[in-house]
Formats: sequence, C-alpha cells, structure tokens
Amino acid sequence: MSLDGVGPETADSILLYAGQRPVFVVDAYTRRLAARHQIAPEKATYEELRTLFERALVTVTLPERPSTSRSGGASHPPSRMSMAKRCVPAQVFNEMHGFIVGVGKTYCRKSQPDCEHCPLKCFLPAA
Repeated sequence: MSLDGVGPETADSILLYAGQRPVFVVDAYTRRLAARHQIAPEKATYEELRTLFERALVTVTLPERPSTSRSGGASHPPSRMSMAKRCVPAQVFNEMHGFIVGVGKTYCRKSQPDCEHCPLKCFLPAA
C-alpha cells in the first residue's frame, strides 16, 4: 500500500484474486448494498466493513460444483484463475464479492436503483 494509487481495495483485490488469500474486498457496490440494507452506516470505514463481511461469511460453506459451471451468471466459462483451488473462506469471499458486484451493477445502481426487481428485495428494511 506504499505505492501510489494502491489503497485498501486494490491491495485486498490482489490478495484475494491473485494471491488467493481469504480477504474480503470492499468496493462501492459493497458500501451501497450495506447502507441501503442498513447492514452498516454509510460512513463505516473500509476496515469496519471488511471485518463485518469477513465475520459474517467465514462460516459459510459452498456446495461442490462441476469444473465447467459458470459462476454468477457469467456469459463465458470461468478462467483458470477463477477455477483455482482456494481455501474455503477465500472461495466464499471471492464468490460473494462477485455476487455483490452483479447485484450492484444490475439492481443496486447509484442512480436509478431497481429495488422492485432485485433478488435481495425481501432483505430490504421496511420503509
């Protein structure tokens, strides 16, 4: 992180995706989803959010998937990097971050959110 332009999100992305380390990546999609679902305040720090997600996800287990499966609705087969064998927490963090990015891009957009069609609608706090 002593390099210009490398902050916590970039460092954690490298650790998780390239280094296959169990570190959850917090990005704008994660922040937006956490705030809108009242999981964490909008002003939560990067470390607070990362710790919150890591603690919540560390006990999750994943079902076995065939090596040819397509994750997260991707329109292409997974890359060798995506199919690399990881420890369970790293794989859970990897997949959950991918799901959050997918929901963020499709439904939980910064402007014009589509809460009505969001698959996480049932988890939204009552208005």
